[in-house]
Amino acid sequence: QPEAVAAPAVTDTPSEAVGTFLFPDIEAEKPKEEVVDLSPRAYHRTPEMHLREGSLVADRGRHNIGYLKDITPYGATFQPLDLKGYQKEKALQYVLLRDAYERLYRYESNLHEANVPWREHLNTCYDEFVMRYGNLNAKQNVKLVMMDAGGRDILSLERAENGKFVKADIFERPVSFSVESHANVGSPEEALSASLNKFGTVDLDYMREITDSTAEDLLTALQGRIYYNPLVTGYEIKDRFIAGNVIEKAERIEAWMGENPESERMPEVKQALEALKDAEPPRIAFEDLDFNFGERWIPTGVYAAYMSRLFDTEVKIAYSASMDEFSVACGYRTMKITDEFLVKGYYRNYDGMHLLKHALHNTCPDMMKSIGRDEHGNDIKVRDSEGIQLANAKIDEIRNGFSEWLEEQSPQFKERLTTMYNRKFNCFVRPKYDGSHQTFPDLNLKGLASRGIRSVYPSQMDCVWMLKQNGGGICDHEVGTGKTLIMCIAAHEMKRLNLAHKPMIIGLKANVAEIAATYQAAYPNARILYASEKDFSTANRVRFFNNIKNNDYDCVIMSHDQFGKIPQSPELQQRILQAELDTVEENLEVLRQQGKNVSRAMLKGLEKRKHNLEAKLEKVEHAIKSRTDDVVDFKQMGIDHIFIDESHQFKNLTFNTRHDRVAGLGNSEGSQKALNMLFAIRTIQERTGKDLGATFLSGTTISNSLTELYLLFKYLRPKELERQDIRCFDAWSAIFAKKTTDFEFNVTNNVVQKERFRYFIKVPELAAFYNEITDYRTAEDVGVDRPNKNEILHHIPPTPEQEDFIQKLMQFAKTGDATLLGRLPLSETEEKAKMLIATDYARKMALDMRMIDPHYEDHPDNKASHCAKIIAEYYQKYDAQKGTQFVFSDLGTYQPGDGWNVYSEIKRKLTEDYGIPPSEVRFIQECKTDKARKAVIDAMNAGTVRVLFGSTSMLGTGVNAQKRCVAIHHLDTPWVRHEVA
Repeated sequence: QPEAVAAPAVTDTPSEAVGTFLFPDIEAEKPKEEVVDLSPRAYHRTPEMHLREGSLVADRGRHNIGYLKDITPYGATFQPLDLKGYQKEKALQYVLLRDAYERLYRYESNLHEANVPWREHLNTCYDEFVMRYGNLNAKQNVKLVMMDAGGRDILSLERAENGKFVKADIFERPVSFSVESHANVGSPEEALSASLNKFGTVDLDYMREITDSTAEDLLTALQGRIYYNPLVTGYEIKDRFIAGNVIEKAERIEAWMGENPESERMPEVKQALEALKDAEPPRIAFEDLDFNFGERWIPTGVYAAYMSRLFDTEVKIAYSASMDEFSVACGYRTMKITDEFLVKGYYRNYDGMHLLKHALHNTCPDMMKSIGRDEHGNDIKVRDSEGIQLANAKIDEIRNGFSEWLEEQSPQFKERLTTMYNRKFNCFVRPKYDGSHQTFPDLNLKGLASRGIRSVYPSQMDCVWMLKQNGGGICDHEVGTGKTLIMCIAAHEMKRLNLAHKPMIIGLKANVAEIAATYQAAYPNARILYASEKDFSTANRVRFFNNIKNNDYDCVIMSHDQFGKIPQSPELQQRILQAELDTVEENLEVLRQQGKNVSRAMLKGLEKRKHNLEAKLEKVEHAIKSRTDDVVDFKQMGIDHIFIDESHQFKNLTFNTRHDRVAGLGNSEGSQKALNMLFAIRTIQERTGKDLGATFLSGTTISNSLTELYLLFKYLRPKELERQDIRCFDAWSAIFAKKTTDFEFNVTNNVVQKERFRYFIKVPELAAFYNEITDYRTAEDVGVDRPNKNEILHHIPPTPEQEDFIQKLMQFAKTGDATLLGRLPLSETEEKAKMLIATDYARKMALDMRMIDPHYEDHPDNKASHCAKIIAEYYQKYDAQKGTQFVFSDLGTYQPGDGWNVYSEIKRKLTEDYGIPPSEVRFIQECKTDKARKAVIDAMNAGTVRVLFGSTSMLGTGVNAQKRCVAIHHLDTPWVRHEVA
C-alpha cells in the first residue's frame, strides 16, 4: 500500500509577511501590485484531448492561469483568471499535476503499456503539490481543484484510509490494464491459463519460463489437455481444439496431412485428428430433419424450384440479408397464381405471388372489411377474419407442401441438403468442463464456514472452469445451488490469472450485500469496492466513478439499480442506436413499398419505434458534442467482465420483427434498463474482440417467452449469430420455431383464434448452441437436499357481490361500456387498452371487492377471511416450535395511513378474531432501512415475529428468514413463473 502523505500546515498568507515577522527592525519593501490582463485571447496551442470547456490552463510562458472556452478543432480561447501570488502558484502546480495524470492514463489506456518515466513524473508533481499546499482533498485546496472542469477526476487521485489520504493505485502501477505477474502460477494447468490469456495460444516457451519445467515435462503433464493443431502450427487446449465446428476442422487437418506426409509432427497430428473424429456429433439423417419454408440458410434456388413446380411457371426468389427481405417474381401468372391461390378481400385481392412472399416470411396479410359508414361517411373497418383464415390456409398449403416436395427429390439432392444442415448447425461440440484440478489458492474456506459453506461443490468448480476458459457464459443453476459463490470465485480467479483486469458483480438490491459479504469471507485480503447508497448520492457519485477508474480493485460490487446510473460510452451508444435505426428504416421502406399489403399496426409501431430511436440518438449526439459532463463512463472505468446475478431482470431487450400480431413475443421496444446492459456488454466485447465478456446467472434464464432465448444470444453471441446468417429475431425463429394459429379462450370466455410460436424445432441443435456457453444444473444434480414442497390450491367460491361484478366485467370486455363498472366512459387511449383494464379489475375483484370500491362490506367467505383462518390454524399447530409464515400479495399492499388495504385487513382479523399478538404480525414495507429489514428477518428466524407480509419484489428475493417457516401463502398469482415461490 502507498504510504500516507502527511498534510503540512498550510496558510494562504503570502511569504512576504513571514520576512517582516523574522526581521522586525527592517522595514519590508512593499511588493509591487501584480496586474493581470483579464482580456480573453487565443490559446497558444491546440488543446490536448483531456482539455475541454472550463479546463484550467497556463498561458505561454506560464505567466498567467485561466480557463479554456470556445474550443474548436483548430484552437480555443484563453480566459485569464484574477489569481495572484500564492494562489496562482498553487494553480500552476495543479495544472502540471493534472496534465501529468491525464497524459499517463491516456497513454497506458490506449497502448496497454506501462510508462515508468511518466509515472515517476506524476509522483514528482503530486509530491511537490502536497509538500507545498497539502493534500488535494484538503479543505483549502478543494475549491481550487473544483474550478477545473476535470477537477472531480483529480480529487480521486487520493483515497481515504484510516483517517488519512493516500495515493491512488495509478501512482504505483497501471490501472487501465493488468500488469503481467507470474507469482501465483504454480502448476502446469495455471501456466496454461496464463498462456491463453497472454497470447491466446499455448506457448510452451512461455509456460516453461514461468514454471521452470521442460517442454517434455509440460507435454506429459498436459497429455489429453492440449493437442498439436497444424492449422495454427502450434498447440491448443482441448477445450478449444475439440470445440466449435469440429467437422470442418477435421477436414482441413486431413488435407494438411495429405500435403505434408513427411512432417515430423505427424504422430501428434494423427493423435489430434483422432480426438476430433471421436468428438464429431452423430450425423442427423434427412428423415429426422424438420424444414421450415423460409429458413434463411437454404439457398433461394431451392425455394424457386419448388414454387416453379407448384405454380407451373418459372419463379425467381432473392433474399437480402441486410434487410432480411425476400423478393419474388415470375415469368407469367398462371391460373394457379391468379385463381387457385387467389384470396379476394374487401379492399384488395391477394394472388399466389403475394401469398408466396408471406409464406417465406411466415406472416399473413392483415385484411380489413367495412361494416358500414360512420356519421362522416367514412368506412367502419374491422378485421376480415374469414379472409385472413382463407389466406392462412393458402399460405399453410404453400409452406406444408415444401416438405412433401423435398421428400420427392433425388437421394443426391437430399444428401446435399442434409450435409449443408449438418455442416451449419450440427457441427458444434461443447467440451466437458472438468474443474476438479483447480486449487483456488486464495480461497479462505474457514471464512466461508462461518457463513455455513463447508466446501466448494464439484458443480461450482466445473462452472468456474467453464467461465474461465470461455471468458464468460451462462450459469443456469437452480435456486439454492450456490450461484453466489460461483460469482465470487470466478471473479477472483479471472483477476488472479489476469483473465480479467477489473471484474464487476451486480445483483438485486435485496441481496447484493449478501454477495459482498460472501466475497469478503471467501477472500478476506481482496480489495473489494462495494457501493453503498451513500456512494451513489448525487454529491458522491462522480467521485465513486473516478475511484473505480483510478484504482486497481479485485472486484467492484453494486446493485442493478446502481449499475443503471453508470453512464455508457456515448460513441458506442451512437453506433448501436444508429444500427437499430437503420434496420427500422429499412423495414419501413420495405413495408411502404408493399402499400396496402401490410398491417397498419406494424407500420405505426415501426414509425413510433423510429421516432423513439431518433430521440435517443439525438440525445446521445448532443452529449457527444457538448462534453460538459465530467463523469467518467463505463468504458473509462476499465471494467472488462461483468457478472449479472438474476440476469432475467434484463430480459426485455429490443428486437425487430414482422410478427406484430403474434401473441407471447413480449414488447419489441424493450426497456432502457436492458439497452443499458447491451451497451455495457458491447463495450467489453469491443475491448476483447470476441463474444461473451459477461456471465449471466439465473435459475430462470427463460421466464416468459421464447424471444428471451434469442435475446440471450443477442447479448452474448453476436458474432456467432452473424456467422449463422442470423441478424434478427425473424431469421432466428424461421430456423428454430414453428408458428401456428389455434383456438383459445379469451378473458370473456369466448373462443377466438390466436397466432403463436408454440413449438421449438431442431431442438438438439438449438440446445447445443445454448449449452456451448452454459452450465446447467438442478438441485438434484448438485446434490442439495431440499424439503418437498406441498402445494395446496384453496378453491374459494365467489361471493354474491363478486358473482354480480363478474357478469358486469364480461359485458364490459365485450362492449367497452365503462359505466357498467361505475366509471366514466373510456377515452380513445383507454379503449385500445380495455382488455388490460378488464384484467386489472378481475385481479382486484378476485382478491377483495374493497380493492375496487371501499364501500363494499366485509364478507365471511372472501379471500381475506379464508386466508386469516388458514394462517391462524398453522399458527396454533406449530405454536410450540414458533413456526413462521410468509404471506405474499402484490395487490393491496401496506401503505401508512388510514386507507384500507388487504395486509392490514388480514392482520385485523388475526388479532381481533384469533387473538394473535399484533407484534407478531409484520409488514416488510414497514422496514425503511437495511437495519430495520435485518431486524425483522432476525426476528422471524428467532420466532418472535410469526407472520410476515410482503410483495414479490420486496419479500421474494434476498430474505433469508426461512429457518422456522411452516407455510407460504399466495393471495394473488404473479405474472411470470420465476416469481412463484
